[in-house]
Amino acid sequence: MKKLTVLIVSLLLLLSMAGCQNADTPAPIDDSVAQADSSHMESPRTDGQATEPMPQGTVERFTHGTLTLEISNVCEVQTKEGIMDDGERYELAEYICYPGAELRVVDAGMSDPAVAEDGKAHPQWGLYDFETDSRTKLTDGMEPIVLNETADGVYHLESSQFVLSFAYRNDA
Repeated sequence: MKKLTVLIVSLLLLLSMAGCQNADTPAPIDDSVAQADSSHMESPRTDGQATEPMPQGTVERFTHGTLTLEISNVCEVQTKEGIMDDGERYELAEYICYPGAELRVVDAGMSDPAVAEDGKAHPQWGLYDFETDSRTKLTDGMEPIVLNETADGVYHLESSQFVLSFAYRNDA
């Protein structure tokens, strides 16, 4: 398990260093859904001067099983492939985002309350930050989360398997 964690951490660090420099964009993995619509955001200014437009990205929908997320201000979507310690191949969707990107939970893929001992639905997915080792459980009805360089990916809470990673592009 420790080797797997080291592998995933190393992979995500390498992926975040790759940025948007790759001209070949592979097709998204089967569980992700193609881009939705474009949105235009402006950077806030407090000095009374005109605002400069931030880079314009798209709103993308990501689906994995019962988990459905929308990510705004996306530059591009890539699919990263690798091999686990046991030799099994995996694919990981990477959303490269402009500043101001947000993660909105459409369906958190919560557990079935009928099988829970307390009769309540429980989170199954989380947003992870390697730098601070913080975890945010994704739940139905939660407020959108602003994505920045500290949000590394979405993972399954029980298995710690990542299904989505984030990288950030700061230039226009």
